[in-house]
Amino acid sequence: MKSIISRLILLLIIGISSCNIINPKEDVPTYIKFDSVKVESVVPAIHGSVSHKITDVWVYYNRQLLGAYELPASVPILASGHGQVQLVAGIWQDGLSGIRTRYPFYTVDTVDLDASPGNTFHYSPTFRYRTTDTPAVSYFIEDFEQGNSLIPRYGDTSFVKTSNPADVFEGSWSSKLTLSDTDRYGESSTLQSFAFPPTRPCFLEFNYKSDVPFQLDVYVTTLSGNTSTISLTGINPSNKWNKLYFNFGGFVATYQNASFRFIFHANLPANKTEGSVWLDNFKIIHFN
Repeated sequence: MKSIISRLILLLIIGISSCNIINPKEDVPTYIKFDSVKVESVVPAIHGSVSHKITDVWVYYNRQLLGAYELPASVPILASGHGQVQLVAGIWQDGLSGIRTRYPFYTVDTVDLDASPGNTFHYSPTFRYRTTDTPAVSYFIEDFEQGNSLIPRYGDTSFVKTSNPADVFEGSWSSKLTLSDTDRYGESSTLQSFAFPPTRPCFLEFNYKSDVPFQLDVYVTTLSGNTSTISLTGINPSNKWNKLYFNFGGFVATYQNASFRFIFHANLPANKTEGSVWLDNFKIIHFN
């Protein structure tokens, strides 16, 4: 009888052990939740507007990538004890939701985390434009508050400054292209030509609103003096102010030692009798 009982106890112990092997204990994560983010300017005169369209946060724990999360996000972190969470701002490159990338000109936000499995911590990341020295970054800002670096190029009309409150995104001025039955095509380009290091990231940023499609092009002048106009991207109408980040680095690498002028233009669609495009906070940012 004792032998039978001993065998039953042994079988029970083996059964419990087998269950633990088949269904091992699962670790419980600590959650960190991001409802919103903001951008701050270290030197407003250099960095300009802090408007942004950060759509994602790339999350690292102790410098190991956990993933990219669309905002708002609740991120599980399997950890114990004390650690650091590093956060990188993510954008839609060229305005395309299918091209999500880390934006190189915002600094990394870091937050300490004491793991508490099963609990959720709320945090609002703050990103800042990089300073001009670590590493060296150059900024060209046109916010239309002082002057207007967009000049008429071809067409019936061009972008002009406006202080009408209904036309202004922020501050006191924006730039507006007005199309009509008599002025069906408008085009402006940057007055200044720009040259960039061929292997360094380079982005254009700008705020816009429009009730017609419009186009961003670039006028290229090579070192030998040859010129060409290249289409960069078409931009769909948006009845609310939007923001676009365009990665220009590939064009710089293709046309090394060239200079570039950027062009905005629009045609009035055949089914419309009037249309407008508004621009603000045009920025060119690149590493030196």
